[in-house]
Amino acid sequence: MTTLRERHGIDVEAVRDHFPSLSREIDGRQVVYLDGPGGTQVPRECIAAITTYLERSNANHGGAFTASVETDALVDEAHAAGADFVGAHDPDEIVFGPNMTTLTLSISRAIGRELRTDDEIVLTRLDHDANVAPWLAVAEERGVKVRWLEVDEVECTLDLAELERVVGPRTRVVAIGLASNAVGTINDVSRAVSIAHSAGALTYVDAVHAGPHLPIDVSSLRADFLVCSPYKFFAPHLGMLYGRREHLERLRAYRVRPAGDAPPGKFETGTQNHEALAGLLGSFEYLASLGRAYGAAPPDASRREALSAAMRAIRRYERGLIGPLIAGLQGVAGLRIRGITDPARLDERVPTVAFTMEGFHPRQIAEHLASRAISAWDGDYYAWELIRALGLAETGGMLRVGLVHYNTAEEIGALTAALQELT
Repeated sequence: MTTLRERHGIDVEAVRDHFPSLSREIDGRQVVYLDGPGGTQVPRECIAAITTYLERSNANHGGAFTASVETDALVDEAHAAGADFVGAHDPDEIVFGPNMTTLTLSISRAIGRELRTDDEIVLTRLDHDANVAPWLAVAEERGVKVRWLEVDEVECTLDLAELERVVGPRTRVVAIGLASNAVGTINDVSRAVSIAHSAGALTYVDAVHAGPHLPIDVSSLRADFLVCSPYKFFAPHLGMLYGRREHLERLRAYRVRPAGDAPPGKFETGTQNHEALAGLLGSFEYLASLGRAYGAAPPDASRREALSAAMRAIRRYERGLIGPLIAGLQGVAGLRIRGITDPARLDERVPTVAFTMEGFHPRQIAEHLASRAISAWDGDYYAWELIRALGLAETGGMLRVGLVHYNTAEEIGALTAALQELT
């Protein structure tokens, strides 16, 4: 009999041992964390790194004394590790902030300074509102026209052939997501970038939901900007942005004067969350070890190679769960999944699934699952345009479940059994 590791490349029980929260019980039930799309749990390596920093090196940066010098080194290493995670070659192309939304508001305002009346920004109905609303605000302030790439309402996909018609000579920015936080669709961002660049437009890629599921390589994607959220890939609450150096140097940031004109500091407004950056390094340490243990990265592999190997191993493991998750949900009476369900096309999605159930408000379903110690999200999860395109805004949106590499087939079974209780 083949083992789970032989079939999917990851020993999930060994992985789960890294995450203290996974052992939590509520009313005698072990908690099932299917809320990963809103934020994942963190490994011991992350927790230990935060504790060590706060115990030994807690200080502001830029000083001559030991703790400050150690903090400077920590911040530099975090930028280098962030570059390794997304495939950038210059640590100064990595910008940290409190979250993706704040970073996007900052960059969009800086880009907005260069826009003129009759310029155009292209947005999609599939994106998280953090990659929509900031651009709408810029468009309103600068008199810029917004053009929309609509979403297929059945499979929740984007037609990039239509993008070729939407992008034109006045297009200055194309904002698109790498993977949908609501329904799991993976978009062909490389093609979108090619279309945008052919018109001379910048591309702004939301990779927040791709972060825990897919290898990211900005060099192959050729994105001008790519933003993600470490707290979605097993790290503390942070935002992280990649920007091509030429753009970060050119753009005028909204900043205080001592920050200077050099990236990334010109965009990192105020004191950074140093303890969270320490935790991020701990999470990268964990992921790198995963790449060496299960991703075929040799012991002497660089951090970049080990992180890439880890994400490939995670993708393989999760790919083995997507089919059973969808099949289990489809066996629940009255349940309707929005998004790709064709078994032949599951490579086009990540294991995030949203659905409605006839006769039940999404919050009712979430509360029922919570009573069974199953964590899941309901509502629109900031996929504001998508929920309205699907006509679900007035009925509470959808119920969303999301798997990551510490989830198991047994947890899928617990989910479907709990949903069956409602039918």
